[in-house]
Amino acid sequence: MQQIHSSYSENKSLASVHRSWGFPTDDEVRWLLRQGVSDDALWPISGATVCFDRGAFKLDNTGERALTFRAENYGELIDLIAWQPRTGKLASWRGQAFCLGDLDSVFNPATYFAGDTLHVYETPLQWLLAERVGIVIVRPDLAHAYLANCQRLVCSDAGHARQVERWIQPPKPTVEIFVAVEERAAA
Repeated sequence: MQQIHSSYSENKSLASVHRSWGFPTDDEVRWLLRQGVSDDALWPISGATVCFDRGAFKLDNTGERALTFRAENYGELIDLIAWQPRTGKLASWRGQAFCLGDLDSVFNPATYFAGDTLHVYETPLQWLLAERVGIVIVRPDLAHAYLANCQRLVCSDAGHARQVERWIQPPKPTVEIFVAVEERAAA
């Protein structure tokens, strides 16, 4: 029971952190609306000034402005994602999120029912335009682990499909394997 309470408190705290970053600026909201994003798809989005560093980000007043989203798994908040639309930079705050969108979509059999597919979008804007259905890959290094056994994926264009196909290839093993040799006592 303590673990459930701890997880609940952590997720509530993460949501509080996300809310504390504030709303997107009026210019950011107007830009999203001009792109065709619906009012319903705008919540919850925050905005923050961040510094991107190798797939991660941190708050930094000297950084660049980004939109921030909640990454979920089975509806539970697991991480926060930052996206800078001008540069396309996309990163995870805690390094725990494979994707933007609900990770449950990857594993839920209903996603693939009756020939349906998992939509894999290239950008958060495409995902927002699709009313947050599907995912955007944030950590390509985890794509093989999460997507290699999916039934059907659909990408926005052939170039993105080729990129996803490369990401889901198994990584080259780096493990060294040894054989233990028993030493026998001298007779």
